[in-house]
Amino acid sequence: MPDLQPEAILIQPTPPGEAGGVRPLQLSNLPGVDLRNAGDDWHAVWRHGGNDHQFWLKALPPRVCAGYVVVLPLDALFELRAHAARRFWRALAGLPPGGSLRPLPETTRQRHILMLRALDARLTGASYRTIAEAMFAFRSRTKRDWEIDPLKNRTRRLVADALRLMRGGYLHLLCHPVKRRRGPG
Repeated sequence: MPDLQPEAILIQPTPPGEAGGVRPLQLSNLPGVDLRNAGDDWHAVWRHGGNDHQFWLKALPPRVCAGYVVVLPLDALFELRAHAARRFWRALAGLPPGGSLRPLPETTRQRHILMLRALDARLTGASYRTIAEAMFAFRSRTKRDWEIDPLKNRTRRLVADALRLMRGGYLHLLCHPVKRRRGPG
């Protein structure tokens, strides 16, 4: 199961003779399911009730009804996968999905919006001062005003943080609120 899919769950057919109490279903016939071969396994997205449910299978699901179990690795993303499994089960049972596990705080969301705007401007060649003038209505008459204004550092931090996201840091957003550990090095 790819590490980049924090809400993807691994499902498997129940072993023969162990399906007691498991409601059989035919995965390939779920309305709105998109099932694709992903090399060694199968990836599916089931769009149901305004939600996307992602799951992985080791083999193509049978064309007949079968019982399934969810496999949850005890990894750093366990909490997100368990929540996704619960939402998937609730959708199969015809229940509302329940609340979100990880809404971004409004201040964080607004900061990310500013970061993207600042990065877009910087990547098109705008100076930090021009970005501050456009985003924060900064007005100064002299270079000294710009050099001592806190908006100079704020603008630089927004661009630097956006560059970090652009270079792979966005994975932290996908896993919010779980903190991903950085690899060695």
